[in-house]
Amino acid sequence: MSLRDPNCIFCKIIAGDIPSSRVLETETALAFLDINPINHGHVLLVPKAHHPAIFDLGEEEAAETARLLPRLARAIRKATGADGLNVIINNGDCAGQTIFHGHWHIVPRFKADAVNWPWPHSPYSGDELGQMQFRVKRELEAE
Repeated sequence: MSLRDPNCIFCKIIAGDIPSSRVLETETALAFLDINPINHGHVLLVPKAHHPAIFDLGEEEAAETARLLPRLARAIRKATGADGLNVIINNGDCAGQTIFHGHWHIVPRFKADAVNWPWPHSPYSGDELGQMQFRVKRELEAE
């Protein structure tokens, strides 16, 4: 782990300074139970190196961390008896990020749970879809 923020709660968990209920650990990532879960079995998957958001994470490190998702999802579904699950990444205040160390939430879902879904939708009108496609592709090419 090359990057660590001494004020970051996830960095402290990764270092073992704060206890956690670890469920999976690799050289580059750690998965542990959320202590304030949406539903029981809610797991947080974090890269071990500190990056404030997924925007800041390198592609290799993101791939090494995200490759654990299918295995974790299967284990969480079986362990909880969940009907499904959400994999969520919140980036930035406006998206609900409260701990600024990029991470994935794996949340078991049940047909009768109290979590509200779906989010509201806003369709494109006119040429907005084509314009958005152009802008995103332009940014990808600029990287």
